[in-house]
This record gives sequence, structure tokens and C-alpha cells, in this order.
Amino acid sequence: MNILHISDIHFRRKYEACDEGYKGMLAKMQNPLIPLEQCLKQLQQQTVLDLVIISGDLTEDGEVEDYRYLRDWLKNFLGDTKVVVTLGNHDIKEHFRVGWCNEPASAEPYNQVEYLPDFTVIAFDNSCYGHADGIVDEQQFQWLEKTLEREKNQPIVLVTHHHLLAHQSSIPEWPGAERFLQLIAPYNISCILNGHTHHTFNDDIAGIPYFTVSSMSFVGEDEGDGLVRFEERHGYNLYHLQQGRVTQQTTENFLSGHVLKTLDMSK
Repeated sequence: MNILHISDIHFRRKYEACDEGYKGMLAKMQNPLIPLEQCLKQLQQQTVLDLVIISGDLTEDGEVEDYRYLRDWLKNFLGDTKVVVTLGNHDIKEHFRVGWCNEPASAEPYNQVEYLPDFTVIAFDNSCYGHADGIVDEQQFQWLEKTLEREKNQPIVLVTHHHLLAHQSSIPEWPGAERFLQLIAPYNISCILNGHTHHTFNDDIAGIPYFTVSSMSFVGEDEGDGLVRFEERHGYNLYHLQQGRVTQQTTENFLSGHVLKTLDMSK
């Protein structure tokens, strides 16, 4: 079973013309569907993709039509390959449900459970639009615990948007990480997948493989004193699972060397 893991596409059909600040940085960036198309074509020539996981920030501004366009674009490339998503802090749940799911608007967390022959994928929504570090209420933790208990007889792949380890990034980890890790400890977790930082990171948490994938859009490099150098950079992770266990993991990062902007993010 081959799983492609991508994240942080930050897609917009059209980026706002602007010279200043964060929007000015985005205006200089190529459309992220360009590198995503290149990655998908390369992968399809090399291997069979059984599942695609997108760990949040599908869009930049959470527009209904952006979700609809991205969903149809991916369907055109992936055909019947199953896509599992979780949402990020740039995603708007109400708009996602309308544009991506063809459902009525709802602000309820978007959790997804996908059953594969040898394992189960649980995509756990720990995002909140406008809150960069993520927010989860008690009801969400209760949902996760009940779902893990129900699926305990199968290996489980867990997906979140926000990262869980403080030492992996200058960006703060998700505030609910400690409780999350305590809650999942008794269960048969194959691996934990996430995004958010835009940087690749691999680790091990109490024997559980832990993978943060790079973005499919841009990356910010901390230069100190609040200065962040934004560069065009993209990548993906590929996992091979046998009997529900990760037996091989490959990371591909593509470095364009194209600096978009250096911004003072302390303001």
C-alpha cells in the first residue's frame, strides 16, 4: 500500500496583486498547482498511489470556489484514488463543506475515518480558522477517544494539521499535543502525519513513527529578530505500508532557490 502525503497547498484560483507584506509574498509565488502537477506526474510514472493524504491548508483563504476547483483538479489527476484530508488554520470549515463536500455549510469539526484492508486512517481536525496554533474542544477529544476505541483492532494512521513537538520548529506546537499523545498511547498507532510548519521533519514518539511533510507552496526561514525569509519550495512524503506498518518512507524536497520576500513578522 503506497500513501502520498502532501500538505499546505495554500491554493487560490487567483492571488491578489500586492507589493507589501504577506500578500505581496504570495503575489510573487507561482501557483502551487504547477509544482503539484509536476510531482503527481513524476510519481505516477514511478509507482501506483493507493491513497493520498492532505494534512491541511488546502486553500489560502478558504473560498468555496477554491475548494471546488482544487477538488475537481485533483480528481482529474488522481481518478479513483481515494483522498483523505484534514483542515488547517487557513481553511474555513463552512466553505470547505460546501465547495469540497457538496454539503450544507457547517462549523463542526471535519473528521474523516477511512478503512483500508490492513489499517484505518483517522484524520483528526485540530484546526480553527484564524487561530494559527489550532484549537480543540472537549467534544473533539471525546470523539477521538471513542473512535480509537472502536478501531482498536486495526493499526491506525493518525493525521492532524498542526505539529506536536516543540523542538521541531520555531512555530509553536499545537497546545493540545500533550493530551493528544497521552490519549493515543494505549492504541495501535502505525504513524502520525501532519504539516503546518512547511518543513520536513521525522521523529519517533514512544515508538510511533512521526512525519511532518513540507509544503506544496512556500517555506519561511527564521532569520531572527522577527525576520522571516520566504522561499518558493515544495515537496512530499511517500510511505509504503505492509500489514498496516510503515516499512519505507521517502521524502522529496524541491529547492528552487527563489526568495519571495523577507518580512518582519513581529509587527
